[in-house]
Amino acid sequence: MNTEHTIRELAHQIWISEGKPEGQSEKHWAQACELAAQKTRHPNPKRSIDPSEATGPTEPEQPDQT
Repeated sequence: MNTEHTIRELAHQIWISEGKPEGQSEKHWAQACELAAQKTRHPNPKRSIDPSEATGPTEPEQPDQT
């Protein structure tokens, strides 16, 4: 995926997330450029292995069956 395409998609996502306001395309493009640059500088950010920071689905605690 080329950089312009990435920036265009990011800007579109920002626009949608802000409720599709009119007249904000330059601001959204600048924000998307910064996000794309951050992804380029840090393509694979390290993830924490601390279980207290885990996110995602977890199984509910089951009642004691004894």
